[in-house]
Amino acid sequence: MKATYSQRLIKTADLNHHKTFFAGRCSEWFLESSYFAVAQYVDTKDTVLLALHGIDFKFPIFAGDIVTFESKVVAVGRSTLTVYTKMYRSLDVEKVAADGFATFSYLDETHHSKPHGVVITPETEEEIWLQQQAMEVLDDSKRRAKSMNQHRK
Repeated sequence: MKATYSQRLIKTADLNHHKTFFAGRCSEWFLESSYFAVAQYVDTKDTVLLALHGIDFKFPIFAGDIVTFESKVVAVGRSTLTVYTKMYRSLDVEKVAADGFATFSYLDETHHSKPHGVVITPETEEEIWLQQQAMEVLDDSKRRAKSMNQHRK
């Protein structure tokens, strides 16, 4: 599985009222990095975010920290690509500060899903585990969407 990397310097403008990295800015950069991973496989002009499955924050990041976002497509459906992204301080690769999954949908010119033809083959135990986690997150997301749709009727 191919990984993409992007780095950012955390500035004062990126902080929340607690003087730690603002989750909103983190989400923006997280999704941007996830999108970069998708771009390795499909034309992004035909791709939109379907679901941000969540970002788990594990410890605070402060002004002056340089963070790396590492993203890789870990699971694919007929028209979807699910990306795992993790963020860490650039000098501390082993200690993940935040991570999560996002799923993108590949669309035709009428904005309906279309097959992308991408095949992902996990090669390591970690990639197999990430693919399983992504499938569980997707299944949970589908169950919630179905439940919400039934509730609205």
